[in-house]
Amino acid sequence: MSDKASDQLIKFLSKKGDYYVELAQQHLHDNEPEKAKELLESAVNFYSKAGLKDKIEETRKRIEAIGKK
Repeated sequence: MSDKASDQLIKFLSKKGDYYVELAQQHLHDNEPEKAKELLESAVNFYSKAGLKDKIEETRKRIEAIGKK
């Protein structure tokens, strides 16, 4: 894969993960923690594919926080 295509893929996966995190926040607001957790786990998968370690850690912390509620 060329550098340009690789960069585009990473950007796409990052945006997709960010969207899932935002959607999870809405589900938390609507008192649907299980759905929010599923969405955050999907976001971790997108971030993993993109190799975004910081976002993976941050999102996993959010998942853990939901589990403690």
